[in-house]
Amino acid sequence: MIPIFTKKEAEQILNAEDSVEASLDLGLSKTKIDIEDGFAVIAGQKIPIDEFKKVKEGFFYVVEDSTLKKVAIFSDETNLYYKLLPTTDWPTITLSSVPMHRHIHMSPKRDTETKIKEISPVKGRVLDTCCGLGYTAIMAAKYADEVITFERDENVVGLCRLNPFSQEIFTNKKIKLTEGSIFEEISRFKSESFDRIIHDPPTFKVSPELYSDGFYEELYRVMKKGGILYHYAPSPGKTKGKAFYENMIKHLKAATDFEDIEYHERSSGIRATK
Repeated sequence: MIPIFTKKEAEQILNAEDSVEASLDLGLSKTKIDIEDGFAVIAGQKIPIDEFKKVKEGFFYVVEDSTLKKVAIFSDETNLYYKLLPTTDWPTITLSSVPMHRHIHMSPKRDTETKIKEISPVKGRVLDTCCGLGYTAIMAAKYADEVITFERDENVVGLCRLNPFSQEIFTNKKIKLTEGSIFEEISRFKSESFDRIIHDPPTFKVSPELYSDGFYEELYRVMKKGGILYHYAPSPGKTKGKAFYENMIKHLKAATDFEDIEYHERSSGIRATK
């Protein structure tokens, strides 16, 4: 793992004399950092102490080529600004300021737990349509036999590789990550392939195809009888007098034979069964 830290750890280093024990993996462990002649020695690299004075709140930083770099990038290809954002527990990603997890009134860890609860009991083969930082896939893999997940954005996969809480995506043998679009790949699965489906897509503006009737038909096709679908409803606020999730429910009912289709406010999503 590349060392990663926040302003908290930077201040520990700035206040140290000869050495300090600080976390370089977001609290999972502690590492001794030596201070030598105005440099902090981290992972064999000597970083000038003055570099740590530039560290700002609300960002993660990594050590690279004896300097500190923000974990934030702009992609000309997607025209999005990607930032790994500190929270009260697990990090989230913002895509041009839009967060991938709820993190203000509910932490990303708790957000993930509420989604997993919607498909309980988790069992058999699980499809996690949009990987993101991989939290739902990782948590589902604790109970499922296999989790299949997709991530089409290489920038998001890159942030996963930096995030200590995403590492099981690459190391857990129960999880199979495909770097591609579920919209393009779902047709390759046989009918009734999955016991549970977690559909947690980006916003409608970013990925309208993942809210289409045709895609909903595919979700229904690959679900086993008795299976459970959880569909997160991003931006559930009022639009033209109607909540966004109401339109999603309307399309699910029109395109499929899912039953017991209900919006659950606690998880901010729709649960349905086949």
